[in-house]
Amino acid sequence: MLGNILLLIFYFTAPAGILFICRKTKVFNKIGPVLTLYLLGVLVANIGIFPTEAVAHDKLMKFQNSISEVLVPLALPMMLFGCNFKRFSLGKSMGAFALGVLSVVAFVLAGYFVFQNQLGNEGAIMGATLTGQYLGGAANLAAIKQMLGLSTENFVILSTCNLIVSFFYLMFLMGGGVKLARIIVGGRGNKEQNVNLEEYTEDNPYRGFGKKESLIQLGKVLFASVIVMGISVYIGTLCGGGGGISMIALILSITTLSLLLTSWKEVRSWDKSYDAGMYLIYVFCLVMATMADLSTINWSQSLYILIFQAVIIFGSLALIVLLAKLFRIDADTAVITSNTLINSPICVPMIAATMRNKDVIVTGITNGLAGYAVGNYIGFLMFNLLAWI
Repeated sequence: MLGNILLLIFYFTAPAGILFICRKTKVFNKIGPVLTLYLLGVLVANIGIFPTEAVAHDKLMKFQNSISEVLVPLALPMMLFGCNFKRFSLGKSMGAFALGVLSVVAFVLAGYFVFQNQLGNEGAIMGATLTGQYLGGAANLAAIKQMLGLSTENFVILSTCNLIVSFFYLMFLMGGGVKLARIIVGGRGNKEQNVNLEEYTEDNPYRGFGKKESLIQLGKVLFASVIVMGISVYIGTLCGGGGGISMIALILSITTLSLLLTSWKEVRSWDKSYDAGMYLIYVFCLVMATMADLSTINWSQSLYILIFQAVIIFGSLALIVLLAKLFRIDADTAVITSNTLINSPICVPMIAATMRNKDVIVTGITNGLAGYAVGNYIGFLMFNLLAWI
């Protein structure tokens, strides 16, 4: 019991320490909190501090699974509550979003056709999981992992390979990819909005969480999230039958109910909600990493997974740029949409700064939020398509 309590304290406090280190240290700031948490978790799991006896190890795994199963359903509503789709600009932004989704889906299918024999028994699940990942981010990756039952080993491999490929993707964009896209498509976007770049590049989004008004808001966020999760668990139980819970019904119900609640003005005003949910995703990443036994990982298979993800990321970027030229969408809008789908809205200001075009920030963030909203649905549909194939 004491060991579980200490482990729980570690899970919920370590991300705060990692976030602090990432803000204060250039090296870890470049690596990012997610990869740092994965590295920390894998290190802790493989240095011999966890029990190896079969009975004790089984109890530990059950405890860790219980934590992970609660974190994602609780975090998803929090992150969706902060989505204000009234800010979503129509026209070319909507067109770029549609092209971005099409590009990701096309190269998930293409990559799966090429590598399905090397991806193993969970190839279809991995394709679906990556579809959600490259439309919405880590939260969709975690949600579809829970929905479809992706193994912990493959989850850690996917997450680690994604961080490696995404790093080179960002380096490519900042090192000349934006210029190349402008040459292919022709020119940068027209200036449409005046946006304060600092609004989206806050060094510490958790600053002020301890203030009275923030605590009151977080209490409301937590209450609403628990209600959404409770209703969704009930729906999942009805759909599961036999006393089990249908994870597919659970995740899709959470997504749908949360999006419905965003029509309520007060819910959209909860500016701490997204960051609170993201913190739970950080905790989830750490929990999953501490469940990874490196001795059981198929490293030769990991190479194919890495190539599969590279095909999706760079292939979808190339396709959206070519389609943007065809549909007369400017290069900056196309690239910022690709970036926000692949890397989440967090990386939008970084690429906007590279473009010297801060007017694409709103487009990038709103497209990213839209991708986050549809990621679970499209990921589920992709699984059914790949499984049928």
